[in-house]
Amino acid sequence: MRLCRRLLILLLLLPGACARPQPPVLTFGDHVIAGAETWSGEVRISGVVTVKKTGLLTILPGTRVLFAKVDRDGDGIGDAELLVEGRLVARGRSEQPILFSSAEQEPAPADWKYLYLDFARPAEISHLISEYAYSGIQIHFSKAQLTDSEFRYNIDGVRFSTVNLELARNLIHHNRNGLRYEERRSTGRVHHNTIRDNDVGLFVVTRSSGRVLVEQNNIVNNREYQVKFGLQQRRNVAFPRNWWGTTDPRTIQRQFFDHRFDGTLGRAEAPQFLLAPVPGTP
Repeated sequence: MRLCRRLLILLLLLPGACARPQPPVLTFGDHVIAGAETWSGEVRISGVVTVKKTGLLTILPGTRVLFAKVDRDGDGIGDAELLVEGRLVARGRSEQPILFSSAEQEPAPADWKYLYLDFARPAEISHLISEYAYSGIQIHFSKAQLTDSEFRYNIDGVRFSTVNLELARNLIHHNRNGLRYEERRSTGRVHHNTIRDNDVGLFVVTRSSGRVLVEQNNIVNNREYQVKFGLQQRRNVAFPRNWWGTTDPRTIQRQFFDHRFDGTLGRAEAPQFLLAPVPGTP
């Protein structure tokens, strides 16, 4: 009896003896979600996964979603994507973020296309890391709350148009464009984010007038411009109460590509600029 007990104790002390079984890797090519589906563990995608209007996709903390580089149309942009027309709940935790990334051994921007919300039901996304995509996330004609996440090494970190959006406490860095948008009747607030070390911090493409309030952010060290207006952005847009990395108003203005460079464009304005970095940002 004693020998049996000792053997049992030794077995329990072996590495992995009490480890929880890992969920199997989910693998998808083109796939449609019309009901409720939950992802955990590792998910590999080599096509287009679509959450239909009737669908609900829940992604659990710690899930790794890896996209294969599949270029079907030969444009140099990976075509694997997650398209959400229904509902998405992706709530990671600070110690267990959800990862969206390239499946390649040597990943690069645009290895996969994007996480795309299009006419979707209200989305809840937090503690997400999205990297090596054409767009870390795109949101169009949807209502979404996007918080406490990180967007890095993409062509566009975050991109939106015609939305009701809260974008808060995110770190957006080392993308070609940190935040790219066409306001087009959007409403919402972009606050307490750090947008740094991109080629362009804010790329305001067209049809924007400040209905989406961009305030209380740290927008610093973006290599080409802190703010760039697209060639059809004719209206002035104000970005109040942000930290631009300097307290010199002339230096702030020189970091904006707007009317001062092209007389057909509107003016980017920085009223009430802050004198120190915003606390409570990532």
